[in-house]
Amino acid sequence: MAVCVENDEVSVDGRLDVNVALNRPTYQVSTYADPVPPGIYPARHGNDGNSDTDMHTGPCAITGMATNPWWAVDLLVRLYVVGVVFTNRNSDGTSASDV
Repeated sequence: MAVCVENDEVSVDGRLDVNVALNRPTYQVSTYADPVPPGIYPARHGNDGNSDTDMHTGPCAITGMATNPWWAVDLLVRLYVVGVVFTNRNSDGTSASDV
């Protein structure tokens, strides 16, 4: 599971170790556009279940340049969340890391 905020990915896990953010509505401050395919990195790629860290094959959600970049997911219900996992994208051939 993944979400890239500028260069990160996220999963939100509930008590039953289930990703409650999977395919829920998402929003981000802006969307980065790149001339290299796939080219557009919308917020919905951040919680689509694809955990590939290569931004060109992943795909990831990536914001444009911003002073305070943000990505958000609407869980649609009130939940007690016990953990959030962010995974960095891997755009330069090095290994990505969880934050």
